[in-house]
Amino acid sequence: MIKVTDIAYARFRAPDLDKMESFLTDFGLVRSARTDTALYMRAANNAHHVHVTELGDPAFVGPAFHAASEDELKIMAQAPGASEVEDINEPGGGKRVRITDPDGFEVEVVHGIETVEPLTIENTYDTNFGDNVRRRGEFIRLKSGPTQCRRLGHVVINVTNFKATDAFYKSNFGFISSDECQNEEGETIFAFNRLDKGKDYVDHHTLLTVPAKEAGFGHLAFEVEDVNAVHMGHEFLKSKEYHHSWGIGRHFLGSQIFDYWFDPFGFRVEHWTDGDLLNEDSPMGNYPAAHALDVQWGTGPETRMIDIP
Repeated sequence: MIKVTDIAYARFRAPDLDKMESFLTDFGLVRSARTDTALYMRAANNAHHVHVTELGDPAFVGPAFHAASEDELKIMAQAPGASEVEDINEPGGGKRVRITDPDGFEVEVVHGIETVEPLTIENTYDTNFGDNVRRRGEFIRLKSGPTQCRRLGHVVINVTNFKATDAFYKSNFGFISSDECQNEEGETIFAFNRLDKGKDYVDHHTLLTVPAKEAGFGHLAFEVEDVNAVHMGHEFLKSKEYHHSWGIGRHFLGSQIFDYWFDPFGFRVEHWTDGDLLNEDSPMGNYPAAHALDVQWGTGPETRMIDIP
């Protein structure tokens, strides 16, 4: 087992790269590279790309995670069913190991991909909270347009055998449970998985595997600057008449303020901000699966967000 250090990107296929690029640009990503057969989109951080679309029939290929070193890739290559360490012959370069999860999604473990200069975040203002006054003599004047995605945060995958999939991701990549959700019989049927970085604080979840009748893609989530960015992004995407999924609201598990949209090919993407941060001292939570998508405020879940068999 290795302990991956972060999510790197997700890989998709779609028949129209122009249409995908147009949506992702409006969603708040920026083109990093493009070839005749693939599109690579970046966020505002220094990652070369966080979203890959290959030309083809619509499909979610799988997620990619960062390894701490090339030596970790060599360890990963010894896992049953894993590829050898191979060069990534794509923009950004680097090396990777590929392995297939129990539902056939291709998981990439990568290292050494080129970095890029971070982008300046716009529409940023100090916020006043009661007696915690941080903004004086300055007016908030937000500019409309795409809300910038700061970074890729997590991926959600629908799986047909939760126990097998949970064991696969935990045993190979070092994920640990932040919250586990049980059915009426008390059996754990899905888990919010975070990175294991000891005392360092990490996102409440980087991976969520949800039981479903058919394996498929749940959503891909991008952090934005603040609640202003969530709302500005919502209004801009609404003005473009894209297909909205769910939000705006605040999750109970994870606490994120969220807003979900569909891209032109039916893949769900999320803007979020202000999520929980946990470390090794944070106790694992246990909750009824029926309440996993409860909100602290905002509208209830769109019915297709989760399908518990």
